[in-house]
Amino acid sequence: MSRLFAFILALGLAGAAQAQPVDDTSFLPAGAILFVNQERMLAESELGKRILTMEAAERAVLTAESERIASELEVAEQQLTDERPTAEPEAFRTKAEAFNLRVEQVRAERLAADQAQTQRNEDRRRAFYGVAGQILGEILVQNRASAIMDRRSVLLFNTGLDITDLAIVQLDAAFAANPNMLPTNP
Repeated sequence: MSRLFAFILALGLAGAAQAQPVDDTSFLPAGAILFVNQERMLAESELGKRILTMEAAERAVLTAESERIASELEVAEQQLTDERPTAEPEAFRTKAEAFNLRVEQVRAERLAADQAQTQRNEDRRRAFYGVAGQILGEILVQNRASAIMDRRSVLLFNTGLDITDLAIVQLDAAFAANPNMLPTNP
């Protein structure tokens, strides 16, 4: 009988939880498991938006630079192709080898630039989730919750236990209080 009562009580709390505003977590039972959408935290918080904007700007610069270099190489290749019929074989071979070396160097530089951007993105996101983890930890303690899980890892749950909006509000408040909390180039 006690299991049935606990189940009915849990269902009642689940219904009440869905009706509560996100900034009021007083309805949560001690030991509750809370849920958060980490992707939304990144996409919708001011700190996350700043990170995503920085990533997009860097990506645009690298793309424009790669396109400019590709155009230059195409012109150089066309010039080399145009010279071939009239060039001395040894002189042409030397120019072709120099061109191939330049292409290989450019590829290596582009790969290094892409890897550096990827690393900066990962570092920023790691720092973001470090800050978010502190906020989530505070929410966990304040609400005497047992755990906070990412929504993507759960098939079904009471949406009233989703604290994503609350986490975003608190992240925004922390970022407003300290706009330099995340380095621009970690």
